[in-house]
Amino acid sequence: MAEKLIIFDCFGVIFEEVAPTFLKKFLAEDKALIIKEELFVPADLGQITYDELLTNMARVLEVDKAEMTEEWNAMFILRKSILPVIKALGKKHDVILLSNAPLGVVEEAFEKHGLTPLFKRMFISCNLGLAKPDKEIYLHCVREMGKNYDEIYMIDDNWSNLEHLPEIGITPVHFKGDDSLLEMLI
Repeated sequence: MAEKLIIFDCFGVIFEEVAPTFLKKFLAEDKALIIKEELFVPADLGQITYDELLTNMARVLEVDKAEMTEEWNAMFILRKSILPVIKALGKKHDVILLSNAPLGVVEEAFEKHGLTPLFKRMFISCNLGLAKPDKEIYLHCVREMGKNYDEIYMIDDNWSNLEHLPEIGITPVHFKGDDSLLEMLI
């Protein structure tokens, strides 16, 4: 059997997408992309805290931080249908998580839903000072696993995080909400 490494993104794959959906509620799409770049990238890289991100977001959106945070947290919706696929993959292959996120966000969501045991390792951008789509973050994850894999797959809903992966030997899987697509990896 081929030795496989399966890398999952968090938001947009395991959980519903949060930031783009939330920002589109308040801003036009072009403005939302700019704000996401200005506010979220520093948090994803660990340059500002999660609380600073929320404070900055409330200021830019001109909303009450407490109310905004409550609405934001309510958007962390688990895609339960993907859990059996992750469990099945984990029985045969190494399954890890790679997510762009501020400190504590993924860990708290995973703890709340008991997801941590489904993954051999979790790599969060803020802890590494690197973020997708930087090729080095993917290479770091593979190196840290300490194995030679026959096949490596990255599952992400954002094509810009996937498009250059074949150059470094990783097969991109563009997730569009259809969990059956992932069953091909089992």
